[in-house]
Amino acid sequence: MKLFYFFFIRALIVFILSFVSFSQLRKHFFKKNRIKSKGAREFFLCIFAGYLAVLAVLLFTPNSYIANYGIDLTNEHFDFVGNFKDRIDAGNWGVNLVPFRTIKSYIKYSGFFHSLTNIFGNILIFVPLGILLPILYKNYKRITKLLIHAILLSLFIESIQFFIGRSVDIDDLILNSLGALVGYFIYKNLPANIKNLSL
Repeated sequence: MKLFYFFFIRALIVFILSFVSFSQLRKHFFKKNRIKSKGAREFFLCIFAGYLAVLAVLLFTPNSYIANYGIDLTNEHFDFVGNFKDRIDAGNWGVNLVPFRTIKSYIKYSGFFHSLTNIFGNILIFVPLGILLPILYKNYKRITKLLIHAILLSLFIESIQFFIGRSVDIDDLILNSLGALVGYFIYKNLPANIKNLSL
């Protein structure tokens, strides 16, 4: 639960600050971009900005930084804690390219809450992407384009994580992509007035 509170508080603060800051930027510096954009679309744009900021906090906070706050991650032997040099010394580089290996490890070795947080958390964090992109941009109304960009974003995130002491895992990519698809199907069932906000 400590880990949940650690991220929840930071994510909430970052979301509010990003939402407000982005709305002010749109209002004062991007007036031309707002001409065709409805008020509801501007609201969803601000949510999207807040979402991206929260994503950065959740996914780019190094494990070593989390450990400094007294949150013990070392009891999960498959989860690396430390920096880039530690991974090289360990000989495994903190990389998993075998599909479903980490998911099985969480189920086998970890507690219920930790497993749930990791597996469903990786799905849930990409659900807003699948909902918001097609609401905001017409190009993402096609599921193939949305899925390709979700995979590319997940690959980018995993690449950054490699250099900040977080594990790189193909299972994260699979779960993130699944989350984007879930979000897309939620989007498809939204009212027409929301689905028609895209430009």
